[in-house]
Amino acid sequence: MMEEISIMVAYDAHVFSQRHDEDFLTSLVAISKPRSMVPTKKLKKYEKEYQTMRESQLQQEDPMDRYKRENRRLQEASMRLEQENDDLAHELVTSKIALRNDLDQAEDKADVLNKELLLTKQRLVETEEEKRKQEEETAQLKEVFRKQLEKAEYEIKKTTAIIAEYKQICSQLSTRLETQQAASKEELEVVKELEHQRGALMNEIQAAKNSWFSKTLNSIKTATGTQPLQPPLVTQPPKEST
Repeated sequence: MMEEISIMVAYDAHVFSQRHDEDFLTSLVAISKPRSMVPTKKLKKYEKEYQTMRESQLQQEDPMDRYKRENRRLQEASMRLEQENDDLAHELVTSKIALRNDLDQAEDKADVLNKELLLTKQRLVETEEEKRKQEEETAQLKEVFRKQLEKAEYEIKKTTAIIAEYKQICSQLSTRLETQQAASKEELEVVKELEHQRGALMNEIQAAKNSWFSKTLNSIKTATGTQPLQPPLVTQPPKEST
């Protein structure tokens, strides 16, 4: 059955090849003739005449020779088809093996990519978790820094107010001290002047005492007839140092 199918296929291929050769020959004859000299109608006429002549030759040929020749051609076509079939089968097997290898490699790559994808997803989850923790820590640190900054600003304001108050007190004390120093200087000058006046007054009092004592002794001398006594030396009181 397979041989009959192969023969039929080969015969059909032979007929198709023969017709193809005839068509090619007809086309070649049509192309080989100058187009500018032969009209299209004449070409069709020549083609028809050639086909008629070819069919007449085939009919005049001995049927046995024609069958032998066709059988030989069919065998050659069958062998060629078997070779082509073997080549196609070999190519198909080779292609299947190559496709199987490519498929295995693709599956291996897919497995590797899936593993890498899983690892990447896991790293992404870990990274997002770490990012969330860092954001929380950053927020906490910001809150702590904000409170410390507010506290520092309050302490700075408080210290600035204390320093300003201290400067004001120092300024007031300096002014008061300068006033007291000026008043003390004036009082010292007054005391010096009073001491000077007291010394002068004491000298005057002592001089008056000496004069009175001298007059008293002279009166006593005159009354008693004795020599007058020398008055005692009057010592000046020491002046206070300035």
